[in-house]
Amino acid sequence: MSPEIVIRAPSVDALFDQWDPAPVNRRGLDNDARERIVEQWVEHRRDSDVSALVVLLPEAERADGVDAAVSEGIRADMARMTVDCRRHWIRRSLRGRKSRIGIVLFVVCLLLAAGVNYGATDAWTDTFAQTFVVIAWVALWDPGQSVVDAASNRLARKHYAALAQLDTRVRWDARPAT
Repeated sequence: MSPEIVIRAPSVDALFDQWDPAPVNRRGLDNDARERIVEQWVEHRRDSDVSALVVLLPEAERADGVDAAVSEGIRADMARMTVDCRRHWIRRSLRGRKSRIGIVLFVVCLLLAAGVNYGATDAWTDTFAQTFVVIAWVALWDPGQSVVDAASNRLARKHYAALAQLDTRVRWDARPAT
C-alpha cells in the first residue's frame, strides 16, 4: 500500500470558503484547510513517496457526487493557487484597504513624531513623539502580515503544483468529528 496523507475535516463546508456561492468543485479552499493540507504534504513527502491525499468527511454528509466535487475542488484550488502565487503575490499583498490605510497611517505618524520632536529636548516631548512612533509601527502590523502571507504562498507554489497533480479521494467516516 502506498503512503497517503489523511486529513480529517469536520464538514464539507469547513474545507471550502463558506462565503463563496460557487459550487463545491469550483469554490476555493478555506485558508486554514489549505494551510493544513500543505503542512501535511511537506511533513509526509520527506518520509515517503506520497501517492494520494485522502479527506475524511462525516458519513452524515455523504450524497451523490459530493466525493467527486470535493476532490475536484481541492485539485482546482491547488492549481489556481499555483498560478495565482506566481503572478499576483506582491500585488495581492498590498491591494487591501487595510494595507493602504496602514501604510498611510505609518507615514503620517512618523511625520507627526518628527514634527513634535523637532528642536525639542524635554522628556515629555520625547514621550509624546515616541507614542506616534509606536502607533506607526502598529499600523504596519496588518500590511506586514499580508506581505508575509503572500510571500509564504509564493514559496509554497511548488507544493500547490504537486498537490494539484496528486490523487485526491474522499473517505466517509462514521465517527463524529470532534
